[in-house]
Amino acid sequence: MERKLENIHKTVIDSAYEVISLKGYTSWAIGYSVANLARSILRDQRKIHPVSVLAKGFYSIGDAEVFLSLPAQLGRGGVLGVTNVHLNEEEEQRLRDSAKTIWDVQTQLGI
Repeated sequence: MERKLENIHKTVIDSAYEVISLKGYTSWAIGYSVANLARSILRDQRKIHPVSVLAKGFYSIGDAEVFLSLPAQLGRGGVLGVTNVHLNEEEEQRLRDSAKTIWDVQTQLGI
């Protein structure tokens, strides 16, 4: 299992370098995104942002405690709610499949 995790880690690192070599260094985008999130929270703007939230109960995901990037309203209190975006059946199934994959990995890792 540890060897498998090391291989996954190496693949992720190598992929990052491949993206940088193809697109160039993009750290400004990360900084801009963080500043945008902070602005929404500090100014209580209640804007919708794609952020990682507990997906339990959304889109028929069920009771699995997984976090997915979903559109959420942010304000002074942090995440104020998750916006219900209409998904067709195929999109909803793919989201559920992603949640299950994450849950399976978490279970294998004991977290």
